[in-house]
Amino acid sequence: MAEMIGSPIGPLDAWAVRFTGLAPAVSLASEPMPQVVVRTDNAGVIEALDLPSACRIRRYRNETAIWLGPDEWLLTHEGMAPHEWVAEVEGRVSIRGSFVAATRPTNGAYVLDASGQRTRLVLGGPHATAILRHGCAIDLSPEAFGDNDVAQTLLAQAGVIVHREHDRNGTGDGFVLYVRSSFAEYLAEWIVDAATEYLLPHPTS
Repeated sequence: MAEMIGSPIGPLDAWAVRFTGLAPAVSLASEPMPQVVVRTDNAGVIEALDLPSACRIRRYRNETAIWLGPDEWLLTHEGMAPHEWVAEVEGRVSIRGSFVAATRPTNGAYVLDASGQRTRLVLGGPHATAILRHGCAIDLSPEAFGDNDVAQTLLAQAGVIVHREHDRNGTGDGFVLYVRSSFAEYLAEWIVDAATEYLLPHPTS
């Protein structure tokens, strides 16, 4: 599991045992990661941060950049503390001379530590897509939703950001879900419940 250095207590820290109990049929984990929101319409900033186009995700080593809207992106970095990641992003933006502190955004650039806003869940295993289909209306098949696609949608009536991530155990599809932290326990309960049917042995004829 990814560990966010210096991370505060997350809303799903107490769920680790329940998540582990779903294995091996379903893998589910809450993986804290520093999250930075960048809002900009400045072409220099977009170029400096290599921000992706609409409904796309850009990955580079331990970084991801996720499109949220016409002038908004979510950037994460595995293995960094939130303050370190904010400073890193600010440093890249300031190279172009376009950044002033987030409390005084100018020149079309705004950088904000949003690590506490959303909880990051990673769902994997051979039944991951089927579980999401129970509560999500969009088509998450590989043909319709590729490796670099990202969507903002409802899952069990909770707003989520979702993108594909190959299951690390090699047992099927994997997805990353970002949900508002105030809805994290609700969504975790729903996923565990939806996964239960896949833990039971199928009756033999």
